[in-house]
Amino acid sequence: MNSRRQERLAALYQKTIASYLQRELRPEKGIAVVTKAELSKKLDRLLIYYSVWPDQEEKNVLKSLENLKPELKLHLADKVKTKFLPEMEFRLDESEKKWLKIEDLLKKTK
Repeated sequence: MNSRRQERLAALYQKTIASYLQRELRPEKGIAVVTKAELSKKLDRLLIYYSVWPDQEEKNVLKSLENLKPELKLHLADKVKTKFLPEMEFRLDESEKKWLKIEDLLKKTK
């Protein structure tokens, strides 16, 4: 079970990262939306889940996210006042694709 502090920090990181990416990520490389952030119990690791539009830009967006990571860390250090900054890892959120696939299968059965 996640602690309240862990959940609050994860939500704050998600909001801060999403607004930063909205400003800094170039739209010609695809649009990334932060869907979820999970913080480890020790608060030392942050998983950032994102979705991409259009799908074929997933690799370009991941490359852009990785390139922005040093600047993003500085931004987080400035905006989120914590003693330590967690290590960040970006992960593609596959849930939307799975949902669309299920929806498509359901339409075919009708």
